[in-house]
Amino acid sequence: MKTFSSGEVLNRLKEALSVGTDKELADLLGIKKATLSNWRNRNSVDFPLVFSFCEHVNIDWLITGRGNPSLITPLVGSSKEREVNEENPYIDRMVAQAEEIGRLKERIAQLEREKNESGSSYQSVSRKETVGSL
Repeated sequence: MKTFSSGEVLNRLKEALSVGTDKELADLLGIKKATLSNWRNRNSVDFPLVFSFCEHVNIDWLITGRGNPSLITPLVGSSKEREVNEENPYIDRMVAQAEEIGRLKERIAQLEREKNESGSSYQSVSRKETVGSL
């Protein structure tokens, strides 16, 4: 398995964020240039920090250089955007699963609302029956 090179990752990050120098990248990330130099020298990167600036960047491309730099491409004939990743089918699967989770959460909320509505009408009917039997 090929290991990543922090220098290559940082160069691709500069490209993705449209910055020219390590100093500009360090300033954008909110770190010192010396920290960035240490990442290069030690072949290590603070990925959680880097990923927080890469919302629309293909992480596979950022780390390995494979695929397209951007995840966002416009749909033909539409102003909406969608995520695409031809190199990694797991991204599409994760997006589909996230959408399904959203649908399931909405269905759960709907069922809970229906339960609360039927529970309150049941309670009012029970009270009326209790009061009527007195």
